Amino acid sequence: MSQAEWEYFNEWSVLSIVFLSGGLGPSRLWTETMPQLALQEPTLRYGAMAVGALRKAALLQDAATVSLHGECRHVGNAIAYYCEALRLQAVATPCREGLRTALLSSLLFICFEAQRGNTACALKHITHGFCMLNELAYCTDRAQGLVSIAPAPPLFVQDVLDCYKPLELQSRSFIDSYSRFFFPRQAKSESQDGAMSHFNAVDGSLLEVKTTSKRPSKPFASRPSCSPCHSSSAAAPSRRMGLVPFSKVTPYFRPKLSSILSLQDMPLVFQHMDEALGYWALVQKNMVQHIPMLAMATSQLALTRVASERELEMKLFSMRKNPLISKFIAESRYWLQRWNAAYLELYQLSTCEPVNSSSHHLKAINLRVEYLILYVYTTMTRFSGISTARALTPQYMEINLLCERLLRAQQHCGFAMDCGWTWPLFVSAFACRDAAVRADAIRILGQYPRRNALRDSRVFRAIALKNEEVEGHVVSEGSEGEQWLRLRRRELIFQDLGSSVDVVYRSSQKSEGSGQWELVEEAADFAVLADGRLAWRRVEVSDSASIMAGVC
Repeated sequence: MSQAEWEYFNEWSVLSIVFLSGGLGPSRLWTETMPQLALQEPTLRYGAMAVGALRKAALLQDAATVSLHGECRHVGNAIAYYCEALRLQAVATPCREGLRTALLSSLLFICFEAQRGNTACALKHITHGFCMLNELAYCTDRAQGLVSIAPAPPLFVQDVLDCYKPLELQSRSFIDSYSRFFFPRQAKSESQDGAMSHFNAVDGSLLEVKTTSKRPSKPFASRPSCSPCHSSSAAAPSRRMGLVPFSKVTPYFRPKLSSILSLQDMPLVFQHMDEALGYWALVQKNMVQHIPMLAMATSQLALTRVASERELEMKLFSMRKNPLISKFIAESRYWLQRWNAAYLELYQLSTCEPVNSSSHHLKAINLRVEYLILYVYTTMTRFSGISTARALTPQYMEINLLCERLLRAQQHCGFAMDCGWTWPLFVSAFACRDAAVRADAIRILGQYPRRNALRDSRVFRAIALKNEEVEGHVVSEGSEGEQWLRLRRRELIFQDLGSSVDVVYRSSQKSEGSGQWELVEEAADFAVLADGRLAWRRVEVSDSASIMAGVC
């Protein structure tokens, strides 16, 4: 490597080893495996240098995301390295080592696109990574190759799964990608060939960056002319590619302790953190399997087509009477309460430690935040009365307190590939019935700007500010019951449009012409303006429904 390439590689190494794991302790894949293999394998090395060059450009631009249209030489080099990594992966010969490289290069490509704020392209790379991991989960013919790609295959695969888990959870926010599996007749057909549809989609992103590409100091042998997707996955699997619904084979919620097999075996008190984490994985897995049912039930309500507030109230009330919903709430609450009772003593012991003393303490706090969010989800406030929603105020206050404590203790550079705490803070800023608690969550989002893979705290703060405008209009008129009914019309939808992503905010607003409250849909891209807000535009009301429709 040239001197410039070494500088880019070292920049990436620092980012990977120190920051990409996030704030809960180092991830072995980012701190050890990836830096070592990137020195050996050209595809990973070029991918790493691309991220490093982009990081240098970000430091010079002093911006949350990096523009690829600037004249900075680091930007030109980043694009060229990225294209070369894509080209090398596209022409790679399928083999066991190639599968390993394909998995790791996908993570690097996601990192590159996420760092520059290109969520649409990052989603495409995430989808490709899911294709390989889904094969592993379903134990098809490819599974043997996937688990045989490292000296200690189970350990390596677990490390990869740990890195993909936050990406899995974040990706499911983009309803257009996810809804294709529930409503295939309504979704657009990308191609007759399932595999090539993904390849062609990513090709668009490659062509987009090639138009502004500048050669680095060391020229390449050829320009990338092939698909950036990995040739090791060129043969299409029999099942549909991409983001499949959660099921019993979902690999992202498997306990690391082999002795933890069933929720029925949960002890009364956890003895150590690994045991708590293991059973927490089973609690999560038990809950996420209901997501397809919840999405389908919400869609069948057709809330965008209701003709009156009375009809709206009847439909929302009917959800609590749905036997599947009732079963979900009862079962989820039972296991959440069982787990929380077993975790309480362990958590209280951890709070005796100094805040910055160890990652053990931070993990304990983070686990508490995860529990609180699932507690909020299972309350299903959108289908409940105002008193039920208000009763969650203590949980939202604790979420704010704990998230700020975690953010304050985190060593960060503004970017990581973990879940972070933007989402729980946003839920607090959006759903809490106490205006002061919502304002505090918005303050924290603004005070600790972060980008965690697909989630940018600046974007979610901007959405929360929009929500405050709507809250102000709604509470200015009508009885408490009428206000709560109108607030329950709010929906937030993230749309994966292929070449771009949009956020859609749906709410009740009073028509200046008729004086009646009507449903309004507004959309915006992810570009945050100088005043910290998004450029909202009114659009025609669509039928798309948020997969988080129970939170209000």
